Amino acid sequence: MSPVPNPQRTSRQAIVAAAVEIVEGDGTEALSMRAVARRLRLAPNALYNYFPDRKGLEAALAAEGMRRLHVALRRAAKGAPDADALRRCCRAYLRFARRRPALYAIMMRKYPDAPGLRAMKAGICDFFRALSRSLEDPRTAQTAAFAAWALLHGMAVLGEADPPAASFSGMEALVAALSRSLTG
Repeated sequence: MSPVPNPQRTSRQAIVAAAVEIVEGDGTEALSMRAVARRLRLAPNALYNYFPDRKGLEAALAAEGMRRLHVALRRAAKGAPDADALRRCCRAYLRFARRRPALYAIMMRKYPDAPGLRAMKAGICDFFRALSRSLEDPRTAQTAAFAAWALLHGMAVLGEADPPAASFSGMEALVAALSRSLTG
């Protein structure tokens, strides 16, 4: 069957899902409007009704990755006491980044004027701020949340595929410092 140009045969969500499959299966280099259209059995011009170009598609892909990361973080924190919730979230973040390196790389790029992505990043920032607020003086929770995210991003980008337990020492030091600020 040859590709169909009809944009009604697809949706924004289907396009993003196909893009995720391509990136996670074949890497970021394999992502193109043509590759996504081929996967969906559409003519490439059908995608332009949803995304102006590849950068727009990448921004939507990054937003989807952030959404998935946020789900993983909320799941990790659920039911855990404060310091434990932060530890679990740190491990979930690193697990996500290491299991999905191509998607994570796209998530960390800068995209101009991507409101959906901006909202997803803000949601993750708010989530880390809330975790930090439970351990830290609320006035410094934003700084603590930024420090946690910066540490995790550094560990994700610079770390090994399967980090030794010692690589979590920075994370443990941060959690301990935040916890002590409540009691000290």
